[in-house]
Amino acid sequence: MKKLSVRTDDGLVVEMSSTGAVRAVRDRSRGLPLAGPGGFSVEECVPPKAREVDHGRVEGKVVRRGQRLSFSGGIEAAGLELNASIKAGPYVEIAGEVKDLTGRDRALRVRFTLPVRLRGWKWENTAATSRRVEKGKTYPSRKNDFLYLGIKEEGFADEMYDVLPIRVNKLPFSCVSRGDSGLALGLPVHEPRVFLISADENGYHITFSLGVTPITKKFPSGASFKLILYKADPEWGIRSAADRFHSFFASMYRVRLNKHGHCASMTRANVPDKDLKALGYAFQENDYQWTNGELPKNVADAVERNDLTAFHWRGPWYWFHEAPGDITRDAQLALLKAQAEGRARGAHGINNQLCGCPDSLSARAAYNSAVINHEGKLERVFFAYPSYSCWLMPMYMDPDLPKPNRATLALDWQFRYRKLWKKKGFRGPRGVAYDAFGDFSGLRRLNFRRDHIAVSKVPATFDPESGQICLIKMFGDWSWARRHAKLVHGDGGHIMVNANLEYGMMFCGSYFDVIFRENSIADNDEERLSVQRMLLGSKPVCLAGGHWQPQRPAPWAKMAERALLFGMAPGGCKHEEAQKRNAPVLRKIASAGWQNIPYARAKGAWVERFGKKAGRLFFAVRNPGSEKLKTTVEVDAGALGLAAGKCEVSELFSGEIRKATARGSSLRVLVEVDAGRTIVLALK
Repeated sequence: MKKLSVRTDDGLVVEMSSTGAVRAVRDRSRGLPLAGPGGFSVEECVPPKAREVDHGRVEGKVVRRGQRLSFSGGIEAAGLELNASIKAGPYVEIAGEVKDLTGRDRALRVRFTLPVRLRGWKWENTAATSRRVEKGKTYPSRKNDFLYLGIKEEGFADEMYDVLPIRVNKLPFSCVSRGDSGLALGLPVHEPRVFLISADENGYHITFSLGVTPITKKFPSGASFKLILYKADPEWGIRSAADRFHSFFASMYRVRLNKHGHCASMTRANVPDKDLKALGYAFQENDYQWTNGELPKNVADAVERNDLTAFHWRGPWYWFHEAPGDITRDAQLALLKAQAEGRARGAHGINNQLCGCPDSLSARAAYNSAVINHEGKLERVFFAYPSYSCWLMPMYMDPDLPKPNRATLALDWQFRYRKLWKKKGFRGPRGVAYDAFGDFSGLRRLNFRRDHIAVSKVPATFDPESGQICLIKMFGDWSWARRHAKLVHGDGGHIMVNANLEYGMMFCGSYFDVIFRENSIADNDEERLSVQRMLLGSKPVCLAGGHWQPQRPAPWAKMAERALLFGMAPGGCKHEEAQKRNAPVLRKIASAGWQNIPYARAKGAWVERFGKKAGRLFFAVRNPGSEKLKTTVEVDAGALGLAAGKCEVSELFSGEIRKATARGSSLRVLVEVDAGRTIVLALK
């Protein structure tokens, strides 16, 4: 009888039993010790008090169908069915669907376990987070190991570590390794799900939080999921896992605009008479609705003179509703309904983002797209701009909602000038900028609206505090971004997004070409910046200047060098000389392309690599400590295809040639780095 196994191109073998257990895991014919049967299991979160029910392992039948395995099983007592396909190429892909057989809403945690005995292995969550797997402990488990979803209050704060009901990983993959074996589990983020990858002594797990309901039109009483399993180089761990993940889904990390620098904002009345390129500027964005989508002549001249890429700015994900600050949620929802039905006037207030859209159309779209919270009431972020008496409302952006909806208004009104890009003589930005893709627009909110769940193309999830079925507002934004990006890129345009939160970068980063972060560098340590890089690859990232960053030259330079470690533009300051010193170094290394694996290490320092070939190969070396650091940077020249004895090393800021010593295939460079500073080495 043929074994029920699949094998990756690089020799990772997963063998299943005929009933759905994992019988063996082999790396290059060497078996890894197992701690149990593994395979699929299901837990349920039962409303109204979110009682946890463990339904246990899913058993069934595994058969071979050509090059793949097919699993059919279920848990009869729980009224559940689960089917999955297992195949291998560069990685093992497991794609499945869970179905409810009872006809009711179900809040299910579907888990796949690779039951490798992991006690003593190294677990890595980010480039800065690794621990040894110990008996009785689960990883991740600490507060700062997770991202959190599920805001349930008015107000917003773009903070990464808010503790909210739903926990997800910081990256769509993690890594475990020991000796010469390394394994990675990952979620293909082009099929977004609420997920958690974890490890303990008894195995490596990925858990999908799926809301199953009969009202879903595209997949009634069902929800799909997909995971990948692959090998990682244990020497580089999570960095190797990231590198391979990026190679598997290369189109998601494609760099469409290899230009790096700050972002300016110019209007007809505000065009700086400065050499913006020398100051490190690469982009320009503003609102050109009121000039027919075209740049005013003096702005267009400045854009051309300074070689800037211009973007037309709008905020698609949210909506301003004119209403009293003390209005109740029930009264406001009733007002929205009355406006949508033409029984009341006014829709989006004086501070609207809808650019000439008639109030009646805006009202209908807003009512169709409004989010309903866990109490069955209208969701709203906060009372904004009291002088206008406007509420800021999150909108669910799924284009499949009844029309008109907020997605169709964004396409037909906010970004309608895309249709003029090919018109002869059009003098406007051939790029769009999405504003406020974060908590300002309700990114992490939960949407319990049943008619939205019914048409969603992404399976629902659930609120772990109640067990109620819901959607993540961000996944509606994903639906819009996916569709609009195809149109913009198809017409030769680019997309900039104002995104502060890692969740948006994880699931929607593939649709964006430039990421603008309205954020202080001081709020980002090296780990957080590394997470953003692994989520975005080498795409251009720039932070806001002005009040967001220090304005005195020495503190600004220190902050700028933290961003420089990852090839990110820090945002401008008042001191031009500091900017002019930083700009050419940033431009040179960032355009060479940040790389997941540095192939270089230095004790006490953080090292990042830019570029792949000699002549365009740079290493940013940062001292994150509080005292001056003297250390040796050891570069694996052999891994980079270089002869160590023929390399020359210089320091970019000073131009100084550094003494480099070859030892076999490695190159050793002694450096001194002041506390909190970054130097950049160029390798020729």
